[in-house]
Amino acid sequence: MIKFFCVSMLIFFCVSCNKIIEPEAPEKIFEKYKSSVVLIASQYYYEVYSGNTTYYYSPSSEKKLFFSKEEVLNNLSFSTGTGFVISEKGEIITNNHVVNHKDENYKIELMNFYEKAKSTILYDVKMYNDTIDQIKSTYYQYYDQLDYYEKQNYEKRYDLVIDKKNFLADLYQRIENIDLSNSTSKLIIHKLGIAYNDTHVTEFDDLQECVVVKTSENEKIDLALMQTKSKSFNTKPNFIFNFKDNNPNIVENPEKNKERNIKNPIKINEDVFMIGFNRGFSLANTKQGIKSQFTSGKISQENDGERILYTIPTLEGSSGSPIVDKWGNLIGVNFAKITNSQSFSFGVPVNEVKKFYEE
Repeated sequence: MIKFFCVSMLIFFCVSCNKIIEPEAPEKIFEKYKSSVVLIASQYYYEVYSGNTTYYYSPSSEKKLFFSKEEVLNNLSFSTGTGFVISEKGEIITNNHVVNHKDENYKIELMNFYEKAKSTILYDVKMYNDTIDQIKSTYYQYYDQLDYYEKQNYEKRYDLVIDKKNFLADLYQRIENIDLSNSTSKLIIHKLGIAYNDTHVTEFDDLQECVVVKTSENEKIDLALMQTKSKSFNTKPNFIFNFKDNNPNIVENPEKNKERNIKNPIKINEDVFMIGFNRGFSLANTKQGIKSQFTSGKISQENDGERILYTIPTLEGSSGSPIVDKWGNLIGVNFAKITNSQSFSFGVPVNEVKKFYEE
């Protein structure tokens, strides 16, 4: 009896050791992670400095260029992206370009403004010249018929128009000499916040306010770390993203399953998934609140240390989305798609994400 029991236990132990746990279905991964992915929204504008003059530039507004802070605050630009929870302290990882918009088009707007101004000045100068010619013609034509006071009125009007014309001519010259190549700008984030999956958002104040903690100093590593101002989350996520290997077979059968190499965590043609907010609120808004999208693809190019390539279709708004493998392991952070293609996108490799977060 004892011998039978020992044999049975040995068989059970061997079966347990060889047990292989299969990955969960993709929809289970989505269910687990969706509360840990947030929609990021920001209101912003630029202060533009040209010589001693400060302008205000809001790229997504209709007018774009403004001359007072009050005016630009009523015409703020708006953008969205995606981020994911990386700690219980309210920390979120996203792309640098999501929170640090770079837009040099203010130079074009300034040039357009000055070209329009010069065109208007030239038109006004022409009109003043016509008026001057008309005054002179009338004055000399009726000179003998005018009394002293009428002559004085013509002369005063003539001098006034001459002064206005000379002022515009001087202004034109000053505009002509403005060097826009030395103009600089500063991004001003008016408000930055996050919205949670399955919550209702009707205005910007519904978002939980955040601040930017740091951005990557390496331009090729498009990453930023945000944090909620309260250093906690209004909606507690079910899962905190990490840099571990979540494959349960490593624990169940460590002799046959090694922990992934974080520098090369996934192979060509393996399945990957993205949770994000493509097109921001325009796609996320539903009757049940905002909802993220779950998309899939395959690794299509070997990791070169700075980026990974996969066949997940992406749209604007998906920047900063986490890319995970079949075990739910963080593989990278989506940051760009190939121009004129919605089927190939790039992500920052997880090893670089780990270095950025922990440095």
